[in-house]
Amino acid sequence: MWELVRTPAGKLAMPLAIAATLIAAYVGDGGAGGATIRFSQPAAASTTRDFRLTPVDDWEQVPADGSSASPAPGSQPAAEGSALGDHPRRGPAQAPVTIVEFSDFQCPYCRQAETTLREVRRRYGDQVRLVYMDFPLKSHAGAMDAALAARCAGEQGHFWEYHDALLSDQSQLSIIPLTNLAGQLGLDTASFSSCMSERRYEDAVRADMAAGANAGASGTPSFLVNGRLVRGAPSYAELSAMIEQALRQKRESTQPLSTQPL
Repeated sequence: MWELVRTPAGKLAMPLAIAATLIAAYVGDGGAGGATIRFSQPAAASTTRDFRLTPVDDWEQVPADGSSASPAPGSQPAAEGSALGDHPRRGPAQAPVTIVEFSDFQCPYCRQAETTLREVRRRYGDQVRLVYMDFPLKSHAGAMDAALAARCAGEQGHFWEYHDALLSDQSQLSIIPLTNLAGQLGLDTASFSSCMSERRYEDAVRADMAAGANAGASGTPSFLVNGRLVRGAPSYAELSAMIEQALRQKRESTQPLSTQPL
């Protein structure tokens, strides 16, 4: 099926330190110390989840050559949704839990994960911030153009509306439908088309891909929950358990030390 990506030394143009800085902007103190969880589908008769690192049905991995994660980051444009520290996000900047999502608009499991993320936002409100980062797989022919289109929509302040529309129908990811969608959402289509023809945000998307690869993502969807890597599409119960753990750790880290009488 798929293998975990193996990236030769020096394959990534973005140094590890730069990618670490990009991720650190969202994960703060790192939560659970960088542990990795892989969610896989259980057998039909099972009621438990299998956390083994094996190819499964809720995660699309990068082919073994790693080519879809090869970066050419360059500089990131300063428009909404692309600058360092200003990726598309839902929730307050000071939320105690940050979930960084590495996603692909053509990945069916990313669409599946949206149901869980909507429930998380509904249940946890201002306690959680969701940050979106692009990780289009080379095996998905329309994924890069869709990522660029969402960035161009974000330039006009409509990233999330465009994001939601793309995931609601993943069958129309070529240039003409992407432009038509911009018009349906009330965007300036001339400006949008110019943005797309220039491929204005390709360097920024590739920077996200590099950052994701350096954080351990090798397929979609992948998440960082306060720095804890999750590969696959977790259920609401699984993601909620991680959020609760992160909230407890945050509370414990901010509690003052009790003073003992001499």
